[in-house]
Amino acid sequence: MDDLSLPRFLARYFPTFICAFFLACFAVSASISLVSSTYFRGDPERAKYSFLVALILSLLLALSHFVMIRGRSWGVRAIVVFYLACLFTVLPTYGYKPHPFAYVTGLLFPLLGLLLLNSKRHREMRSKLVEVRRQRELSIQAAKASRSRR
Repeated sequence: MDDLSLPRFLARYFPTFICAFFLACFAVSASISLVSSTYFRGDPERAKYSFLVALILSLLLALSHFVMIRGRSWGVRAIVVFYLACLFTVLPTYGYKPHPFAYVTGLLFPLLGLLLLNSKRHREMRSKLVEVRRQRELSIQAAKASRSRR
């Protein structure tokens, strides 16, 4: 990471990170909206349940992005699962004749998010973050070893 300072790292990788994060948020909100307006159309309590599901999923989504930033590869897998879950919950709502714009955006956000996760820049960012995690672990081990010698 000597060749890439923090401002340069952020300038290079932050736009792709934040776009992937917002696409995940939009995908989750679009899928919750479509599911509540199609499958639970007659339920008077659907707004309360939609809010609770949105709250829980957004917390899990933020946690998985935080874990990815910390250099753990399973955070990316969790984000991919979010995108796929959103995509596969939106697909069957077509039978309920949702609004075309809502349906297309419900399909578009997860697909764009998966495309962005597979982009070269996002993969570079994840590999740099894993490298930073490994360097951090090595420095922690070196600090513990120097303390134990005293």
